[in-house]
Amino acid sequence: MSNETEQITRIIACGVFKPALKRLMLRKRYPGLRVTCPPAVLHLRPQYLEKRLRREFAAAKRRGERVICLYGECFPGISEFCREQGVAKVPGDYCYEMLLGSERFGQLIDEIAGTYFAEKDLILNFEEMCRRPLELDDEDLRESCFAHYRRLLYVRQPDDPEFMTEASEVASFLGLTLEIDDADYSHLERELVRII
Repeated sequence: MSNETEQITRIIACGVFKPALKRLMLRKRYPGLRVTCPPAVLHLRPQYLEKRLRREFAAAKRRGERVICLYGECFPGISEFCREQGVAKVPGDYCYEMLLGSERFGQLIDEIAGTYFAEKDLILNFEEMCRRPLELDDEDLRESCFAHYRRLLYVRQPDDPEFMTEASEVASFLGLTLEIDDADYSHLERELVRII
């Protein structure tokens, strides 16, 4: 008699990837797949993110699950941390790179080096995630932080609601032009399938 827990693979992913994982419908192909998405706001405190991942990894291992980490380089040494924990990490330094694919991400950087990437959670929670922690209402600090940026590039996911007003307001506040590029999940899907 096989032990079902031996067949479970747990993806622990940043909340940014929740829409992508839902749309890819990997659980239909891999019935033993489970997903846990801690909130994206944990990026504000990298030490808490590391502690949360440590807890999630430990809990999954206690259940006998194989673990895949779907995060960028969201705190210093995360790749080494995953190796030490015996966890497979999806390659990629940035969530935007994973959402767009490495090739497209590189093209966008090459087009305009001063590209500030944003996705739904960052735009909708800009006040909490950027404006207050970085004290961006101080004009000198804002100019210092964003002096080398030229555009805000919103990486739109297929299930995002319409919120161009909010995206325009963030771009205007930062003094950047607003551009949109649609996420392409094919790169992320290939990497996940390879690891699964």
